[in-house]
Amino acid sequence: MYNYLKYFLLGSLFFMILSCSDDYQGPIPYPTLTEAAQEAGLTTLVTAVNAIPGLTNTLQSQPEITVFAPTNDAFANALAEFGASDLNDLVAKLGGAANLETVLGFHVVPAVAFSRNLNEVNIFTTVSGQQLRVNSTPGSVTVVDAAGNTARVVQADVQIENGVVHVIDRVLIPSIELPKPTLVEAATSAGLTTLISAVTAVDGLAEQLLSADAITVFAPTNEAFAAALDVFGAADLNELVIKIGGAVNLEKVLGFHVVPAVAFSTDLAATNSFTTLSGQNITVEKSGSTVSVTDPLGRVAQVVAADIAISNGVVHVLNGVMLPDLMLPNIVEAATAANLSVLIDAVTAAGLGNALLNADAITVFAPTNDAFMAALDAYDADDLNQLVAKIGGIENLQTILGFHVVPAVAFSTDLAATNTFTTLAGQELTVTAGSSGVTLTDALGNTANVVTADVAIENGVVHVIDGVLLPEFSLPNLVEAATAANLTVLLDAVTAANLGGALLDAEAITVFAPTNQAFLDLLDALSLNSLEELISTLGAEAVTKVLQFHVVPATAFSFDLASGSQMVPTLSGEMLTVTRNGSNVTVTDKAGNTFNVVAADVAIQNGVVHVIDGVLLQTL
Repeated sequence: MYNYLKYFLLGSLFFMILSCSDDYQGPIPYPTLTEAAQEAGLTTLVTAVNAIPGLTNTLQSQPEITVFAPTNDAFANALAEFGASDLNDLVAKLGGAANLETVLGFHVVPAVAFSRNLNEVNIFTTVSGQQLRVNSTPGSVTVVDAAGNTARVVQADVQIENGVVHVIDRVLIPSIELPKPTLVEAATSAGLTTLISAVTAVDGLAEQLLSADAITVFAPTNEAFAAALDVFGAADLNELVIKIGGAVNLEKVLGFHVVPAVAFSTDLAATNSFTTLSGQNITVEKSGSTVSVTDPLGRVAQVVAADIAISNGVVHVLNGVMLPDLMLPNIVEAATAANLSVLIDAVTAAGLGNALLNADAITVFAPTNDAFMAALDAYDADDLNQLVAKIGGIENLQTILGFHVVPAVAFSTDLAATNTFTTLAGQELTVTAGSSGVTLTDALGNTANVVTADVAIENGVVHVIDGVLLPEFSLPNLVEAATAANLTVLLDAVTAANLGGALLDAEAITVFAPTNQAFLDLLDALSLNSLEELISTLGAEAVTKVLQFHVVPATAFSFDLASGSQMVPTLSGEMLTVTRNGSNVTVTDKAGNTFNVVAADVAIQNGVVHVIDGVLLQTL
């Protein structure tokens, strides 16, 4: 009893002291909402509320509020859920400050509801005007938002000056119209990473699609692109771009998947033809809930995910890559674009144009103009015609050009370290690929480098090289050339004079070879009946001298001759007069007889043969 009185007196005294104190202001006040949030470490919530002008004052001036306050972790999870980098980005993803205010208002009930005041199920109308469901069971309070997401109260009943705060582990989302994603965002969300890489690879295309007023995108899956890689034999997107003809054609392919109008699946008729951004038409068919797309080549792909709304249209995910008409150049067009004019002239001269244009599959190693100029220099030729003459004619030109063509398609990415290809010439060409580039080795061991690789053409590929490749090709010897030209009397005369070995073994010769008729004319002029009579009449030594008078110990094609008349030495020791007037060449003997070259520039192994219409006579 003594202790009770003691405590009572002491308490009364304490109460009297407080009552008489000048500093006494009444009960200790509860914190404001902002103070409570800061004390609880809810810094992101405070930042979000402060981001809405006047919202802090509005909430703190309410007579009664219950605040469901998300933790910082809850906001971090919301950032991740919306793909936002920070609070500002989240505001943008939500659709702006007005929607943020709606979200924050959805966490505030204009009444006081401590956990002890809650029923098992409670429906509250929030400051945002939307209803919030709060469930209470012994030891647990949860809140369900408009989307059906559930947040858990992790700290209840934090009293503030105008109500109470319950800390929750999730940001509540009311019913708001969220901004539609951009095409890139929608593609990213759908995992269409290859499509994004492809669009990004074309300069300005992403910006064009994002800024378009209205688009419908048929978006191939990663698997669809992988299947396209297989079809083109490409290891990755970069190789695919090469094999379809470069970035320009990639843009056509991607543009062929975009219609400049909005077409949800519900807008489609049974059969639809749309003009795409590539300028070509694509056919879209709808049967029940199935939508399919057909390209100009008749390939069909199915829509596997329809009606993904984006900010400026709609995306339909497709299980195939559609191909427009890419209109790759043919070999002539590609060579023209690359300024390979000498190659074109050579192909035309050889009559190979149609064979190359009509081939099923070719790889062309195309020499530059400079490469041909170097070949002209090597053969001491001024132009293509002279080169053709010096290599032995059109047939050998065909062999050389055919040696630059492989009857299969081989992009640089298809090459192994060392490759041996059988060419159209029927001879093998060695192609070496390494980190420093692609090198070719011809039949003579000469090398050329690929200076521009992978120019796709409609039936294959062109690689531009810096050298002319030479196959094995043989020029005839004098006897073979004379036989081919049916110069039988000349051959008989050379054999009778025993000159064959000397002429075949000579280092360099120019032979003015009389026709059979020329020999017959000589026999008639001398009233002789045969070569044997001629030899008998003139003598073997004289006939040998006559034949030697037809041979110059140097190589002189018709275009090597100076214009006008010139004296040239012969094997007989006497000088022969040769005259060139334009493309016409004549020869004049010691008797003053002038004969015409009727077939010039027949290349042989050790020189050249010019067929003439008379037998030249020296001083006998």
